[in-house]
Amino acid sequence: MELLLLKTVVLSTVLFGFHYLFLQKEKTFGFNRFYLLGALIFSYTVPLLTIADPFRTERKPRLIVGELIEHFQVGSSTTSAAFDWTQVLIALYGLITIFFLTRFIYSIVKIKRLKGERICYKNQKVVVLNCDQAPFSFINTIYINRKYVIDGEIDERILLHEHCHVTEKHTMDIFLVELLRIFFWFNPTLYFYKKAMITNHEFLADDHVLRRSYDRSAYQSLILNEVLRSQNLNLTQSFNFNNTKKRFIMMTTKKSRFSWLKKLSLLPLVAVLFLLFAKKMTAQTETSSATATKVTKSPTRLPVIADAPDVAKIERSSSDTFNDAVIAEQIKTDTIRKKPEEKISAPTSPPPPPPPHEFKGILPQFPNGINAYRTLLASSFDTSVLKGTTGTIRTTIYFNINEDGKISDIRAEGNNEAFNREAERAVASTQDRVWTPAMENGKAVIYRFMMPLTMTFE
Repeated sequence: MELLLLKTVVLSTVLFGFHYLFLQKEKTFGFNRFYLLGALIFSYTVPLLTIADPFRTERKPRLIVGELIEHFQVGSSTTSAAFDWTQVLIALYGLITIFFLTRFIYSIVKIKRLKGERICYKNQKVVVLNCDQAPFSFINTIYINRKYVIDGEIDERILLHEHCHVTEKHTMDIFLVELLRIFFWFNPTLYFYKKAMITNHEFLADDHVLRRSYDRSAYQSLILNEVLRSQNLNLTQSFNFNNTKKRFIMMTTKKSRFSWLKKLSLLPLVAVLFLLFAKKMTAQTETSSATATKVTKSPTRLPVIADAPDVAKIERSSSDTFNDAVIAEQIKTDTIRKKPEEKISAPTSPPPPPPPHEFKGILPQFPNGINAYRTLLASSFDTSVLKGTTGTIRTTIYFNINEDGKISDIRAEGNNEAFNREAERAVASTQDRVWTPAMENGKAVIYRFMMPLTMTFE
């Protein structure tokens, strides 16, 4: 998830940089509008897309996810859990998101609560305000000060300006960037996108007025008369706009002869960004890179090592084939042959460990069953971190299902450190899925599972 968010920030920044350097001073207002909208949509969708890489073909490793094994019951936790900064960050994100969402809703309510006379002027909805408010438009309605209505007529220049905002649905552009800011407020380029969009909307509306052969100087004077009026309404398209200097400059700017070349240069940029930031799927000769192959459940008892001085014989069930790595760690090869004449005293056996608590309750349950979890885990595994590995590697994952049904205390033990870390990451990526916790004596308790993983590289 963090990588996806980083990609969206980088993409939106690069595309805005292109607009800032090559497009914002061009008199291509319609193109610039759809470029800014397209850049945002592109930035937030491309990292989610998957493309095949035609230049790489390889046989993918095969991941086998074993059956969950009831390892032992832990019981209710008596020690305080470690402080979880992840929960703090999630809570902080939620609070800031709620703040921006509340402000967005308040802005809409504030506009809707403006009091005035509602009329239909030349097939256009108009609200004539009693307060000293600069003209602005919102969705399909124009809001205008009563002083601009003289003998039932509205200044045609103001009407044309705001009517352009309404007919071209400029408010929808602002809605899009505001909604993105609510949920992706940590992306700083969204603030620049909004500013650039509003500026471009004003360029479009000014151009719409001047194309009707109105005097440019008189129109600029009308704008200057409204500069000092207060305008504190978010989400609106305002006749009074602070970037007056930019608007005046753009009114006198002629269309560049090389504007078409700048538009054309956008094509290779988009193609390169798409190839760099879309997910790569290596062409492969197998149908799947990870399979959740079911392995018969193994008993949880440790293997017994025989007392013979020469050979360590192991008693185990025939279904323990997947657990060779664990068994190998139990074999002791340090038996020392003694001379026949020496007396060998009987070895003192260490006291056996206390038996685990016998669990007599209800085991944890994953939604749609254990096989659904094994499939989810297999799909979360990233085999690219094991590039260059050969042969067969194994690990065993241990994790708790807490009283609230959440996964915690994840640990992997195996013969490959990279495989262990990726296994822990894959299990951690499923922590948002809530289990039905284990129940004993009518109370939810912590339960610990173990799961063997095997990966074969061909």
